[in-house]
Amino acid sequence: MLSSYYRGELAELRRVSIGPDLVFGRLWAETGCRDVLASLLADRRFGCDVERAIYLTVLHRLMVSGSDRHASEWRHGLRVPGAEGLDLDDAYKAMAWLGEVDKAGRSTAEAVEEALYHHRQPLFGAVSIAFFDTTTLWFEGAGGESLGQRGHSKDYRGHLKQVVLGIVLDDTDRPIASFLMPGNTADVTTLLPVVKRLRERFGIAKACIIADRGMISAKTMAALEAEKVEYILGVRERSSREVRDHVIDDDGLAVPLVIPRQKGRKARPRKSAR
Repeated sequence: MLSSYYRGELAELRRVSIGPDLVFGRLWAETGCRDVLASLLADRRFGCDVERAIYLTVLHRLMVSGSDRHASEWRHGLRVPGAEGLDLDDAYKAMAWLGEVDKAGRSTAEAVEEALYHHRQPLFGAVSIAFFDTTTLWFEGAGGESLGQRGHSKDYRGHLKQVVLGIVLDDTDRPIASFLMPGNTADVTTLLPVVKRLRERFGIAKACIIADRGMISAKTMAALEAEKVEYILGVRERSSREVRDHVIDDDGLAVPLVIPRQKGRKARPRKSAR
């Protein structure tokens, strides 16, 4: 049969990949993404399977990344049950639905996050520790007309417009919520809205917020304490007087460390907390 194909006596064969869906399709179902989206879409009539369109775009970004237009072409080499008849317009409909905002100012994407959180929450379980961090994403070309602003770039691209992306994780490293903010937003101003949403939208009455040293400001700490929010904020070891006085110089807690000698430089002893 192969020899007949090579001689041109058989029609051209089509090859599709089944691996991506076998792996991520199962995770999509086990994490609740499939059921939550189906529930939120139950009363909508789009003329296409929006849940499958969203799954296809997620699968595309996991495997190769790129635009929705690229995903609509890439899917032809992939086997994704239920996505055979989807086209580019269906992908745009799905993205538009995720961006819809209700009367309370909550987007569909936020509703999905909240429904996923409650879907996987144990009967008597509650989040006690929430980890929050931010990063920056930049725009090439003419993108970023609304949220795109020039600000402190963590990727050394200060000449480009960017957005600030924040994410909250629980103590098992599962994402709870994400936040997208203008590129000139300072990290210290993002923490209080995060706490507010965790309380109001996720029903998390008590949590300890853990954030890096970029979140620290006297105003932020005062606001957290006023809201009776427990927090752990990192600090620079040598620039904080409290750390120097109560940790580094405390012989009961400090451990001497030695920096290996470098060429042309003397090694200097240091101390760090255990």
